[in-house]
Amino acid sequence: MMRLFVMRLTMPIAFCVASATAAVTVGAQTPAGPAAGFVTIEGVALDSLHSDYLRGALIVVEGANNTAITDSLGRFRLDSVPPGLRRISVVHPTLDTVGIALQTPPLQLSAGQHLHLDLATPSARTVVMVRCTTAERTIGAHALFGVVQFAETEAPAAGAKVMLEWMEYESGGNSLLTTPRRRVATVGDNGRFRICGLPSDFTATLTAARGSDTTAAVLVHLNSLANTAGLELAEPDEPLIASGANPGAPGSSTGASVPRRRGVLTGRVLDKAGVPLSRVRVSVDGDTAFAMSGSDGRFTLRNVRPGTRSIMARRLGFEPADAVVGIHSASPTDITVRLGDFIPVLDTVRITAPAVQLGLEKVGFTKRKNIGTGYYLTPEEINRSNAMELPDLLTMAPMLRRQTVDGHQVIVGRPQGGSNGCVNYIVDGVPWTGGGIEDFIHPSEIGAIEVYSTGFTPGQFMSATAQCETVAIWTKMKLGVR
Repeated sequence: MMRLFVMRLTMPIAFCVASATAAVTVGAQTPAGPAAGFVTIEGVALDSLHSDYLRGALIVVEGANNTAITDSLGRFRLDSVPPGLRRISVVHPTLDTVGIALQTPPLQLSAGQHLHLDLATPSARTVVMVRCTTAERTIGAHALFGVVQFAETEAPAAGAKVMLEWMEYESGGNSLLTTPRRRVATVGDNGRFRICGLPSDFTATLTAARGSDTTAAVLVHLNSLANTAGLELAEPDEPLIASGANPGAPGSSTGASVPRRRGVLTGRVLDKAGVPLSRVRVSVDGDTAFAMSGSDGRFTLRNVRPGTRSIMARRLGFEPADAVVGIHSASPTDITVRLGDFIPVLDTVRITAPAVQLGLEKVGFTKRKNIGTGYYLTPEEINRSNAMELPDLLTMAPMLRRQTVDGHQVIVGRPQGGSNGCVNYIVDGVPWTGGGIEDFIHPSEIGAIEVYSTGFTPGQFMSATAQCETVAIWTKMKLGVR
């Protein structure tokens, strides 16, 4: 694994890739170290990529058993270093993500010496010069470097696809023109990817996909010349090995697959003031599993796919909250989620806005609406309805009606044979389980709705429950409309 080792800036050092350079400066030396016959090395490590201290970096003395970890101010101290010709190295996840390696020239260390050594990573400009071609830098001066690995083994997710998506804005006369942009990169055998030739200072979503698994869409703000990111995927299915068989021998596989390991997500839901909230529905994006918070705000969500996942916490009367978390089967992931005050905002949504259209097309809404086998509510129609509750919106569809059950309003469909008007819900492409959807989703969160009668439900929304109406709800968050 290539690592970036950069030292203080006066003595030239050669990069291990391309023809870039960095340097090392040795400060004033004073005799009489604390341990006779040994050397003391101390200094500060700086992160030139982010104009900050390099915290938590491992400082290593080559050919010796001396290591140190930098503190919150980048400071480190190495005691009892054997004298001789030594190189000093720096190991840090950010440096490894960038994927270039540096090494100091050998330093002659003398017994009793006290050496001050300040270390610095290469600048963002230098990293881009090394890792991006001239043609790519002509398109845009900025770049994104990252690593995609499997959550359990931390092995490189070679061959995974990484997608960076954003909206580009340009003034056109009296209007603001928006254009969707998308860049795709393939993860190499070492787990790294790079996307060069990017514009300056913009926000985008980053997603990794391999086989049937896709990570959450992570929001990244690219405000530096060289930006870094990391994503994790669930382990791929592996064939079972027959007992006593040689794993490398032909025919040793049973043909079955080892089930993917699953993780546990625990946490606590609080309101804006830090008070625990009960009856909050917590779910993982793209999964049907959910959990409800208790009176102490605690929840436990089991059987979660490992990797970089997005969770959603909802309770009517509060602004929903989403968060990106890393899930691993070895130990539970514990988080704290805060819900904001609920303030319904009826944004003006123009149906011609490219951002809205792009979101609708990505989820297939536009295509299905053009076929016309159901009832459809567009963002503009939802905004115009001024609905205060979810039933107010849904009863606009002719096949749905409102019914009071135990003093609580619910939506039912038209009775079909032995069915008494059941309704199946799909939220952001995932079947809604557990019922009570009216208690968790407010109209102001919704970007589009599709309603289908029995017998007209598209294949991707069909369920094992026969003779039910189907309601597909697309939230603004899923459509990319905030």
